[in-house]
Amino acid sequence: MSPAFIFSETTLDRLERVQGARSGGRGRVDNEGHRRLGNALLGVIQTLGLPQSRGSARSADVRTAAASQQLDRTARRVPQVMVKITSRLHGSASTVGCFTYVARLGMEGKDAVPLVTSEGRELTSAVEMLELARAWEEWEQTGDDRRKGATAIVMVYSMPPGTDAEKVYGAVRDLAETDFSNRRWVAGLHTDEAHPHVHLIIAARDLDGRRFNPDRAFLQHNRERFAELLRARGIEADATIRMTRAYPPKHDKLPVQKMRERGEALRVDVSRAAVLEGKWEPDQAFMRARESQVSRTAENIALVKSTYLKAIAELSDHGGDEQQRLARSLQLFVDQIREPTPARSEIIERLKEGRALPEHFEQDPALEKLKARVRARAGDKDMPGREGKADSPANRLARLRATTKQLRDQTGQLARAREGDRFDKLAQATAKLKQQSAGRGQAASGEPAKPGQESARTPPANWAQNLEKRLEEAIKEKDRERLRQKERDRDRDRDRDGDKGGPRR
Repeated sequence: MSPAFIFSETTLDRLERVQGARSGGRGRVDNEGHRRLGNALLGVIQTLGLPQSRGSARSADVRTAAASQQLDRTARRVPQVMVKITSRLHGSASTVGCFTYVARLGMEGKDAVPLVTSEGRELTSAVEMLELARAWEEWEQTGDDRRKGATAIVMVYSMPPGTDAEKVYGAVRDLAETDFSNRRWVAGLHTDEAHPHVHLIIAARDLDGRRFNPDRAFLQHNRERFAELLRARGIEADATIRMTRAYPPKHDKLPVQKMRERGEALRVDVSRAAVLEGKWEPDQAFMRARESQVSRTAENIALVKSTYLKAIAELSDHGGDEQQRLARSLQLFVDQIREPTPARSEIIERLKEGRALPEHFEQDPALEKLKARVRARAGDKDMPGREGKADSPANRLARLRATTKQLRDQTGQLARAREGDRFDKLAQATAKLKQQSAGRGQAASGEPAKPGQESARTPPANWAQNLEKRLEEAIKEKDRERLRQKERDRDRDRDRDGDKGGPRR
């Protein structure tokens, strides 16, 4: 009989870090703390001379089995359970309103849903619901030393469409009876939407008066327990952190999606557009923080890839048929891992989903630049004479030379056209002045000139030629002044240079 497959200690540690390994749902496993505690206990055992148990192989066995099961579910992309806190209820009025909503009381076109309490009682009337809500509020406010906080907390447990609704309801009931055995709660199943989900309304204080303060660790523990109970009922379910799945893309939260379906304008889209503009320092700081987060995500994705590749190597080299199958499945998962989307591109995609992207942001400059580089590498197959040919360096150099020659020709034509326009304007002005001069001469010849005024009215014979020379001199002087202004601008820029006179100390 071949020995059982066991991952190496280093691979197990890395897998547990990537998978967010938990210890019975009590939070993330502290491997370093466990190691120190084990070394301390081993020292005590050796000091007392007690027999040492050989439990390390069994421990590695259990860890390898748990890691392999999680790898299998991750590679097959098993559906993830959804557990979230939707609201906190304050007072009996809000609590009974939530009861009637979950029970579908007074809603047209909705069938009534029976509510089941922690005592196993069914609530079907509004009077019973009001009595329970008042009892919860009275228990919350009993005693002067208690803070006036929330009366109840509402949680939702959901699964993707097509999941057996009764099994989902049974899993939530079992979870509430075991994990919330010291609390009062009310549960109701909704099947009127595509995804079956259960509303669980929990009293804010337990039977001993302790307040209910769920945090992220509690929600993750609930997700794991919910997935375990579903798997016990034959439903494929998983509850991993995003790092285990190599950070799949995020989507807008459900309330935002619902508001978009109703066609409402969202302030979050306005804020995202302002971040893209980057006119204000808070928006720029947000973009920098988001880019830093994307960089950390890229580092974590690299860690996930290397960890999974190391596990694949050990499964392929030392495992049996089952491990070989797992290695192939995990390799397909690794091949499909995508790099994180840049922060700016992610914001643009979110705005596109909500049809709120401003027109001048329709094209992402970084994305368009990347697309141009990809097209350049692939080669322009639409150019005549290059169908099916690779974009070699010689072809790129030839295209560059042709483009350079074309630009030079266009520049020369433009310069000649501008020079011709300038002389045409000068000739037109000269002809106009000659006509005016001739007109004045005719007018002067028709009237008798007074003594002493003939030289003042009659222009000299070379008047037009002198005017043309003065215009040419004026044009040349204007060009020289333009060149002098450019020189002064360059001198001013050099004066403003921070490194003038050598580097600063």
